[in-house]
Amino acid sequence: WDLGYSKNELKALRSNLKDVNQERCTWLLHYYNLLSYIQQSLGFNTEALKYLHKAESVMQEQGTEEAGVRLQVNKANLAWVYFLMGEMDKSKGYLEEVERLQGMHPAPPGCALHPEVSGEKGWMLVKFNKSKKRQAIDYFKMALKAEPERKEWHKSLAIAMSRAYIKSEFTPQLEAEILQQVKTAAEMDPNDLFLQSLYILKTFEVQREDNERQMQDLLEKTLETEDLECLGIIFRYFRTISVDKAIKAAERAREKFPTSNRVLKYLANCYKWKVYNIKEDSMERRTLAMKSTKLFEEVVRHYPDSLRETVALASMHKYASNSEKANKIYKQLLSGMDDFPPHSQQYIYYCYACYLYNCRWLEDSINFHMNVAEIPAISDDKQKSIKILKKLG
Repeated sequence: WDLGYSKNELKALRSNLKDVNQERCTWLLHYYNLLSYIQQSLGFNTEALKYLHKAESVMQEQGTEEAGVRLQVNKANLAWVYFLMGEMDKSKGYLEEVERLQGMHPAPPGCALHPEVSGEKGWMLVKFNKSKKRQAIDYFKMALKAEPERKEWHKSLAIAMSRAYIKSEFTPQLEAEILQQVKTAAEMDPNDLFLQSLYILKTFEVQREDNERQMQDLLEKTLETEDLECLGIIFRYFRTISVDKAIKAAERAREKFPTSNRVLKYLANCYKWKVYNIKEDSMERRTLAMKSTKLFEEVVRHYPDSLRETVALASMHKYASNSEKANKIYKQLLSGMDDFPPHSQQYIYYCYACYLYNCRWLEDSINFHMNVAEIPAISDDKQKSIKILKKLG
């Protein structure tokens, strides 16, 4: 898929995939294919083959035409892994199977790829950075051109469009287009809690419509059905209304799912937002920061490669008056910058620049904001650093 990757990005994604409940997962084929790509890219070819064969078994059990088309992707992935392992005969055998399947399931007239293939490629791309998400938009639109009533493609396009742009790129027209796509997907699948919560959130962000009661109902359904996919959106919505309401909802989820690392991560971030909302140094802020620190320490133990949670831990140490620990975390991140993709490097430099500014090391802070601006990648952090530099200049 020409995805490109960084070691940290792949490890973090692999950690997040551990949260997926395979028995309830509605995108199991994507899940296995993505895990295979991650393992192969990290050098674990045997693990990569294991997940590809699991995906193959699922598709063969389904026995549908869509599964037959998706086998093209699966067989091509197997051919690629065996090629990289130097097993040319096996690689050639799988390539011959791909050609046979392409003959059995040709792309519809006017389509360069079969919609199952373009949809699978889009789904892989949407898991990576914003530039990849924009490519994903094109592939989902290709799939919809062939299958305009397919719920899966509408949902995938709604997700990609919601995550592909930085704040400075939003215009009223773009926001309206995203909202319309989310609305279309939500109306096509009224039982999808993720889509329903995303639609409420986007309606609030674009039109300032307050649907707190509806979002509360979705929280109740989520706690009842144990479908945790939409919890992040629900907490994000409550945070825009009141961070205290977000904390209350997250505490309820933690009580309901005490062993869920995903819920633990959401709860830690809710307390982080509360700390950020208290502008002046006070005993209340330090106490909350210490509570958030303990939560993030546990989160990082479960997600050691999660950059944002690691940076959040450093930030909470600073607010809890423990600059020494905060500085140690930043130094460790800075020493391993080669393991991060450009947008993650920008994030580290930006957060460290803000940390230095709060420590009153203005000149060093400016230098790190300049580092952010010099990296040739589009991100919100780059825009924020440029804005700060212009203000200081």
